[in-house]
Amino acid sequence: MAITINNFVVDRPIMGMMFSKNTGDLLWKIDQIEEPSLSCSSDTEEAVDAIGSPVMIFDRAKRAEFSASNSFLDMGLAAAQFGTDKSIATTASKITVPKFEEFVTTTDQTTIVLAHVPVGIVGSEIKKIYAVNPNKTIGTEYKLAASAASDTEFTLDAATKTITLPTGLSVGTKILVNYDYESENVVAVTNSADKFPVAGKFVLRVLGHDVCDAETVYMAMIIMPSAKLTSAVDLTFNTTGKHPFTIQAMQDYCSTNKELFTIAIVNDDDE
Repeated sequence: MAITINNFVVDRPIMGMMFSKNTGDLLWKIDQIEEPSLSCSSDTEEAVDAIGSPVMIFDRAKRAEFSASNSFLDMGLAAAQFGTDKSIATTASKITVPKFEEFVTTTDQTTIVLAHVPVGIVGSEIKKIYAVNPNKTIGTEYKLAASAASDTEFTLDAATKTITLPTGLSVGTKILVNYDYESENVVAVTNSADKFPVAGKFVLRVLGHDVCDAETVYMAMIIMPSAKLTSAVDLTFNTTGKHPFTIQAMQDYCSTNKELFTIAIVNDDDE
């Protein structure tokens, strides 16, 4: 049965997806979309008379831009914005990350054991450790010794994760150790200066109803056959922070109608 819906009452956006134009593969997907907005604009050129009064206005290039926020930081979306891939560490392919550990010395304590094996330049995986003052500022700096620990130097056995502390430390001294280690329990995305987002086909799915029918569910789809994420993004790292993104529609240049986007509404039963 043909549908004749005209006034569409939006319930909520439920999903946004980007597909490769070449292979059709799903590049990324988000499903916590807030404040979606589709903005259309165009360039115009004026013909004026001898005194500068407009005589005619000619339309030139059209533009369309979709912007929204994901409710949470999405690593797949971030990778797409950075023009890279999301990396998932495995036992065979670990990812190097930093570690910060604090230790409080006890009576007659001469060594501390780290949580992980430090990595870096062999023999100097950890170059310095620090005492932490009672007010939490950094105090005395201790350097890696060439041979034995002293009152200003420490030694490191990376394989056993063991640090021999500087001599003469007072009981209750807090020591800060920072180092890098390899982990198989990491998901990471990297923003490189020479990597940028790739173009694809973007589809937004929005649930809603006919203004005269609250029972029948319809699906509005905004389809951009040629679209690209912008690499500009401001991420706020707090509980209420969102993950904003912007997608620019490009004309499907090889299409006969130079399509920027299509809004299609279908009965949800067809989905």
